[in-house]
Amino acid sequence: MNQPINNDVCIFTIVSNNYLHYANTLFESLREHCPQADLVLGLCDKRIPETDCPAAGIIEITELSIPQLGTFIYQYSILELNTAIKPYIAELLMNRGYKKVIYFDPDIRIFDSLDPMLGLLDVHNVLLTPHLTDLLDDGKWPTELSILQAGSYNLGYIALRSCEETRKLVKWWQEKLYKECIVDLPRNLFVDQKWMDLVPSMFDGVYINRDPGWNVAYWNLNHRKLEQRRGDNFNVDGKPLTFFHFSGFSIEASTLSKHQNRFDKGPRNTPLRALCTRYEEALTRNGIERFKSLPYAFGNFADGTKVPDSARRLIRTSDVLGGVDFFDKQQCPHIHEVLNRLVHSKKGGISLTALALALWESRSDLREAFPAVESVDSIRFAEWLLDTAPREAAFCELYLKPIREQLERARTAIAPQPQAISSTVMSKLFRLVWQQRRRVPLKMRIALAPYAGWALRRAYPRPELLPIPERSGELGINLIGYLHAESGVGEAARASLRALRKSELPFSLVDYRLGNISRMDETVHGNGDQARYPINLVHVNADQSKIARDHLGDELFRDRYTIGYWYWEMPVFPDFLHFAYDQVDEIWVSTEYNRAAIAQFTHKPVILIPPAIEVNIEKPLTRSELHLDDKAFIFLHMSDTLSMPERKNPLGVIQAFQKAFSDRPELNVKLVIKLSNLECHPELAEKVYGAMEQDPRIQLIDGYLDRNTLNNLINACDSYVSLHRAEGFGLPIAEAMYLGKPVIATYWSGNVDLMNEENSLPVHYTVVEIERDIGPYKKGQFWAEPDIHDAAKKMLHIIANKELTDKLGKSASETIRDKFSPSNTAELIRDRIAKINLTEKQENND
Repeated sequence: MNQPINNDVCIFTIVSNNYLHYANTLFESLREHCPQADLVLGLCDKRIPETDCPAAGIIEITELSIPQLGTFIYQYSILELNTAIKPYIAELLMNRGYKKVIYFDPDIRIFDSLDPMLGLLDVHNVLLTPHLTDLLDDGKWPTELSILQAGSYNLGYIALRSCEETRKLVKWWQEKLYKECIVDLPRNLFVDQKWMDLVPSMFDGVYINRDPGWNVAYWNLNHRKLEQRRGDNFNVDGKPLTFFHFSGFSIEASTLSKHQNRFDKGPRNTPLRALCTRYEEALTRNGIERFKSLPYAFGNFADGTKVPDSARRLIRTSDVLGGVDFFDKQQCPHIHEVLNRLVHSKKGGISLTALALALWESRSDLREAFPAVESVDSIRFAEWLLDTAPREAAFCELYLKPIREQLERARTAIAPQPQAISSTVMSKLFRLVWQQRRRVPLKMRIALAPYAGWALRRAYPRPELLPIPERSGELGINLIGYLHAESGVGEAARASLRALRKSELPFSLVDYRLGNISRMDETVHGNGDQARYPINLVHVNADQSKIARDHLGDELFRDRYTIGYWYWEMPVFPDFLHFAYDQVDEIWVSTEYNRAAIAQFTHKPVILIPPAIEVNIEKPLTRSELHLDDKAFIFLHMSDTLSMPERKNPLGVIQAFQKAFSDRPELNVKLVIKLSNLECHPELAEKVYGAMEQDPRIQLIDGYLDRNTLNNLINACDSYVSLHRAEGFGLPIAEAMYLGKPVIATYWSGNVDLMNEENSLPVHYTVVEIERDIGPYKKGQFWAEPDIHDAAKKMLHIIANKELTDKLGKSASETIRDKFSPSNTAELIRDRIAKINLTEKQENND
């Protein structure tokens, strides 16, 4: 439906239904600051009664001249599609007769007259704004490199004068976005932005506007000074703010944008906080509660089946569905059939669906966790799909059924005569038994035991991950583990590395990555990847120990003494992990709690070798640089949601803070919650954001930080809080104590080795039975339920007693720097290796 043309200027934005409050807020500001323009809403969705937009004319996606529209729509995510239709709408508006066509992202708000912009379009064909006009060298995110990957110009804004040159540009732009409007940073593609890097050199009349008041956002605010004049009027570098881009903004969050860690919204009475408050009020006024939960029409196929993102990848890259009418419900069975097509493995693995493999190809973490997806990792990947893909990848039962059938087919491949079973079937069977060990009956495991050696060798053939090592007769250690992983098990391996460097023992490093999906950005310097020495120290937890041995190969373990360094959080080492005892000659543990849990089921040595704790701050950062309140008393909690939030219990810390301070608004206190992988637990995220909305003194840091920033964060807090239900060791507790921070923590499990009443504030608890399976922690096991009231009482106590804070912090630091120093751990390692060597010699002589 054509909008009547009142003048030469048209301004448009594009949204799906759930973003209409952003569009309404943009249009509200445009009516004030550019009343002469016609306004148009590009609706990347289906129009429903709730989406009427009195402020603007509406162009629906079905009105656009896009070939094979259904394929075009379903090949893209909601973000990609909203971007991909931009040049098509621009062309349609030019065809309607508009001489000046301007696009703004919906999360932009206009603060001053656009007359200067319209004047520039009298003399230029294209107006663009650069992401950066100065340096980003403070080590925070985004970096100059990440901006370079995304594109030099921010395509949240573009202005075009209708002419032959811009019509040529729009046609070229459409061609590029027809298949390649995707977020694919490894290929340096971020929707439409990267293509625009070519425009200034390919087309005439392009003007790059460096005005500091245009397109102000988190990426350039670092080198622009924002000031409030009065009301809704702001200056940037002394000039009027024309428009601000609230990219990644959320009312609930304390940060300015979810895409960065450089700015939060700021304390009260600051210009940035005032700006954000005005925007929050506008979003509320313009219907956020009404629109934010509206469904996306193209989130489902025509028959109502939810569309996984990996299905969109297949639609875009494959010609198999090229002629399908995606709007025809009758063609949906064919679509599902294509997505569920089994891809038969030529390398011995079970068959997986095209959809499953498209998911694997799209995610680097899955490729690292299951590198041999066509062979030995196929079953593990299939199990991951059945367990996790419904939550993380929107796989419904329709797409899980063929994968489940493949697993069931493997489970039934047992013939009644063991002697007659082929080696191929038996190897698959043993691979299955290993992967399904928690569910396979004990009698079956016993019956199959005689075949274990040769069958497992066939089931897990050694991938060529390592060269055959050149062995040394010198007494030394091969340190094997997730050396670069930003996770607890990765830091444990690096703790052993610190001790080995002090021990004067020769050592080599083997960086093992299979099965760990944490980010691998820790820097490690060491002695190559040749496992040269007669003793292996393997930092892979018990559940992965057999897989690690099989993937690393027999050569690495034959005629060597292998030590497993294990952590376990429960007081009893469960029977489904007892197979791991057979993978090692000895076990090292970090705490007496771990030693008691693991030693009770084996006669092999279980030795307490505490980790070497050292927290280095290479470049000190101030609280301001960390975006923390300079004057507040800050409580800090850190955890990784991949380690089970029920166990780490960040919500318990929030509850204790609320109990302590909800009725004490006069106290200048803050709770900083640093959580990694929060996107994996949306229910937890919702509760955290809800708590932040109730109390702005709660601040979330979401995602990974580099090591120096993380250590500075711990150092910047006044007290560390952990109301965990179980810990194998409690690394963040130890690191905070090392830096002299008084710790408030549940006095149960591994951290008891670190804490006492002289160096911390132990929190009371009750031991309770786990009522349901939570990851590896099974129903019927036991852990602690911390006393939230006691924790709140201790929080109040510590902020009122500076002398106690200093005393506890000093004692905490002394405890960790003495008992858990690299030198102390090195001495324990040297002594233990000497005893192992002596025992080995005696046994060889006997």
